[in-house]
Amino acid sequence: MTGLVRYASPLPAPLSKAVRAGDFLFLSGQTPRSDDLKPVRGSIEVQTETVITAIRASLADFGLDLSSVVRCTVWLSDLDLMPRFNAVYATRFGAHLPVRSVAKAEARDVGLSCQALMDERYGAAQREVS
Repeated sequence: MTGLVRYASPLPAPLSKAVRAGDFLFLSGQTPRSDDLKPVRGSIEVQTETVITAIRASLADFGLDLSSVVRCTVWLSDLDLMPRFNAVYATRFGAHLPVRSVAKAEARDVGLSCQALMDERYGAAQREVS
């Protein structure tokens, strides 16, 4: 496919940090982990903040922010956590709420994967990111 660019992950895993396909940027999913890659435990609010902060940092590497996100997939260990997850999510995304899917997953309390639109407003998004 033309216009497909893969950005290597710094993690020791067989995945890309992100893939650009045309004007869209697909980010690898995030789970709550610290800068030294240890799992972050604690409340769903703490874990959600950690995951969204990691998504925000990944977007910033490409000159983007949360307002560029058009779609998110959310994994929750217990769907009863949804109201508490939503409180943090709504605060962080503000008026720029993307479309979203939610699924139940057993591995962690929360996981998040996002896709963003890269357009002419983001000149820095054209640079190579390692």
